[in-house]
Amino acid sequence: MDKAVSWLIKHRKIVYLIFLALIAVSLFFMPRVTINYDLAHYLPKESRTKLAINTLEREFGYPGMAEVMIADITIPEALEAKDKILTVQGVKSVLWLDDLADVYQPQSFIPPDYLDLYYKDGSALFQVEFTGSNYSLEAANALGDIREVLAQPVNIAGPAEDTRFLQTVLAKEITKIMIVVLPLCIIILMLASHSWIEPFLYLAAIGVSILLNMGSNVLFPSISFLTHSVAAVLQLAMAMDYSLFISHRYTEERNNGLEPLPAILAAVKKSVSSISASSTTTIAGFLALIFMQYSIGADIGLVLAKGIFISYLTVLILLPLLLYSCRTLIDKTKHRQFLPSFKKIGPLAVKYRYLIIALVLLVAVPSFLAQRNNTFLYGDTSGSSEAGEYEQQRRLIEEKFGVSNPVVLLVPNDNLRAEIDLCAELEASPYVKNITALVTVADPAIPRQFLPQEVRENFLSQDYSRIIVNLRPQGETPETYAAVDFLNAVVQKYYPDKWLAAGTATSVADIKATVEEDNLVVSVFSLVAVGIIILLTFRSISLPVILVAVIQVAIWINMGVPYFSGSNLVFIGYLIIKSLQLGATIDYAILLTNRYLDFRRENAPKAAAVLALRAAGGSVLTSALILSLAGYAEGMISEIETVSTIGMLLGRGAALSGLLVLVLLPVLLLIFDRVIMVTTLGTKTIRQQRKKECIS
Repeated sequence: MDKAVSWLIKHRKIVYLIFLALIAVSLFFMPRVTINYDLAHYLPKESRTKLAINTLEREFGYPGMAEVMIADITIPEALEAKDKILTVQGVKSVLWLDDLADVYQPQSFIPPDYLDLYYKDGSALFQVEFTGSNYSLEAANALGDIREVLAQPVNIAGPAEDTRFLQTVLAKEITKIMIVVLPLCIIILMLASHSWIEPFLYLAAIGVSILLNMGSNVLFPSISFLTHSVAAVLQLAMAMDYSLFISHRYTEERNNGLEPLPAILAAVKKSVSSISASSTTTIAGFLALIFMQYSIGADIGLVLAKGIFISYLTVLILLPLLLYSCRTLIDKTKHRQFLPSFKKIGPLAVKYRYLIIALVLLVAVPSFLAQRNNTFLYGDTSGSSEAGEYEQQRRLIEEKFGVSNPVVLLVPNDNLRAEIDLCAELEASPYVKNITALVTVADPAIPRQFLPQEVRENFLSQDYSRIIVNLRPQGETPETYAAVDFLNAVVQKYYPDKWLAAGTATSVADIKATVEEDNLVVSVFSLVAVGIIILLTFRSISLPVILVAVIQVAIWINMGVPYFSGSNLVFIGYLIIKSLQLGATIDYAILLTNRYLDFRRENAPKAAAVLALRAAGGSVLTSALILSLAGYAEGMISEIETVSTIGMLLGRGAALSGLLVLVLLPVLLLIFDRVIMVTTLGTKTIRQQRKKECIS
């Protein structure tokens, strides 16, 4: 290690040039990373929704859809508006009242059901279908062009508009969050460091790794909008530990009288085991997400695991060079550390150790029970929080025309009688608002080959008939799940195992079934993987149990809070944070345990616990504060509910993990010292010292 670091420092100009070249390449590829907004894309290939989407794309295309409402408009004016919408590039078709009834007759002769759907109280509602999907650039551009061509106030809602909103918000949010997080990080690092210049060296090393990670995402066919929105902030907050470990060790060695170069070599040598263990456990936590059937876990896990690995290499290679290059400046800008020294906290924790354990158990047990009974949200319906004009437009449409929740059914086109009966039974259900199918827009008695080609193309392919069922319930409610169950049962009756369904409601039902199965797999893998890494790091049987238990208690408390507050929890966020909190905050426990074992070689258990807390407390507190503030900033700023949930859970989880590592872990190391000494390799000299202490 010494030779490698010495070589890098000697050839630091070449290393700097290599990093600059890599940064340039990353900046070139960053805009070329494809962002995916379709959560259904990550469903297993065998799920009914995934099969339906693939079949729809093959047979009909899977066009995006939106609802456009214009208020204070007459029927002739509405017909003109429809023609204008049809001229917009990217618009495939527009469905309105004139497609179902003769709008030139008096309104009293038009069926009330049709009027309620498309023209009500002087407002017209158009169902717009795009040439591209809900997630395509064509649909997003067309939505903007529709507003321009109509040249009057309009309200737009629907899946394509939801995606456009996410794209618009996401472009602003990452910059906005970084603007908030970076100054907070600098302030915390200023308080924790020993030099005014050190925080900027930390941020330089981590900033380079973030750019390299973002640019290298071009290696994937696409990354999800969730991954894109959280990756940079999480990488910044979680990888900052590695810079802190090296820099704090460097300061210790300098205070012990070493010159800059020997101090850097000693700091890297003494920190590399902690950094390696910390990064490996964090990577293991992320890689646990790969085992999710719902492959958005793999999407997030691979990007963040790659980011942590890049951060690990960047900090080990670049930070020692930066410390050496800025050694004189660091010495000139020294200041005292403003964070608490933990001199008093350690003795108090040791003195009241049994009270601390009792209090933790008092909170942990009900939290464990509570987190098992949370109410979850699963899919796109939980994708965004209420956000100004976007939310207002959706509400205005719903207040006027009711809720729209379309599901596309694909049924074999060789049984006209079954299709007629199916549509009739569905339309009679209170769950169904309306149905659009070939048998509802055209007289079934007319032979289909005599119908206009554009009508047939909309509803018929070589093998399937397309039926659009508009459900009344919306959102992730028991009523929506009941409506999906009803729909499935009725279609199954007429077309046993020969039908497919795609829509937000069916997609959420599939996601719900999939991720609930993923929960156990992800939890077990992350616990086992992290435990094995700790076992290999410390060569101990007992320490993995103790360290993982501390973080697991923090996770239970974190996940129990939504239950006690009566709030819903986005399941994707819950599943991700369970692995993320374990992998990211186990670092704190590893660092403190490392220092405990160091001090235990020459001290009794109580003294070792106090000294370990004094030596590692500042680093743990700094890391926990940065990760917690980054999480809370993401949670409070993001208008995307899933991202906001991940942020709030991470912020609270980091704070809880940091608190328990600082208060509970030293107590457990002290109480289980004898067990640790017996079950840990390399502690023979410590046990011999203990015998001498007992004899004397």
